Amino acid sequence: MDFEKPGMGAQFLQLGYLLKNTFTIIGRDKDILSPIIRMSVYAVLVVVLFFAGTSAIVAGMGGTGTLLLLAMVVAFIYKFFYYNHQELRLSRLVYDTACGRDATVQNARKELADLKGRTRILGLIDMAGAWVALKRGNGGLFVRLVLGALVEIWDLVNHFLLPVFAIDKLSFREGGERLRSLKDHVPETLAGVFGIDIMAGVVRSILGPLYLIAIILGIILGLAFGGVMPTAFSAGPLGDLFGSIPSALPFDEQTLFNWLPLFMLIFLTFIGNAILARLVTAIKVIYFTLFYTRIAHADALTSDIRDELDGYLNLRDGDASVGDTSASGPAMDRT
Repeated sequence: MDFEKPGMGAQFLQLGYLLKNTFTIIGRDKDILSPIIRMSVYAVLVVVLFFAGTSAIVAGMGGTGTLLLLAMVVAFIYKFFYYNHQELRLSRLVYDTACGRDATVQNARKELADLKGRTRILGLIDMAGAWVALKRGNGGLFVRLVLGALVEIWDLVNHFLLPVFAIDKLSFREGGERLRSLKDHVPETLAGVFGIDIMAGVVRSILGPLYLIAIILGIILGLAFGGVMPTAFSAGPLGDLFGSIPSALPFDEQTLFNWLPLFMLIFLTFIGNAILARLVTAIKVIYFTLFYTRIAHADALTSDIRDELDGYLNLRDGDASVGDTSASGPAMDRT
């Protein structure tokens, strides 16, 4: 199979089509939003704890700040397990909706009650993946390539395993066997979609300019209103920081600079980054759940959704059929 990554323009077109059909699935049952909202709120909580702790330390409340930062560390570690739990629930809700059933959080919770062990293992592997992603920037080119490939492979495998667990409740060994069967059903039209790196690229392209704008705006506001802002965030006169200031600039050595605007704007960009990351993950879960359902449980889908999925899974408005297993291999045995 020859995989070719689409260009940037094609990636944005694919993303638009992906988002449109994702919202269509969500529109069929609003309960699908529950795990997405929960993950987003949790992601915001981690960011808030970090910035609140930092602010408390800057304001001279070292004890409170230390407790908040410790709480952030605990929340950061637990997020790997919490996110997998919510992603499994999201996958189950999408599956029930696609099959024409009333998808409820209560039913999803009941269906997934016996998957706690698998959720913990997924969380531990995600923690290891985060550590590898952190370390890959410290090695040589070859090491970075290998570690980067490992991270991408796990991202792909993880999002395939989520519906395997949520729908069929298979073990890790059975899930691995199911994944080996799935490779025969992957059409060429999905080239470049694995790992859905479109999402990461779009998020980076959005956040890059936002961070730069936030930094510039924070500096301008810190200079303009430095004299009337809380002294805990004051950096003092510019003359103390930089010495002489060129006369061509609209401020002088006595101008007070305050870190608070820059701090708050960076805080808001971190909030946006956290929410966008959760939305990207949710779209991945929805996509791979429908992909798996279309292949492994096509007869369980409602007829209208089955027709819609052909174009959706190919990320284009076309008539190529993803679910035509007769063209790609024998039908998958049910477990």
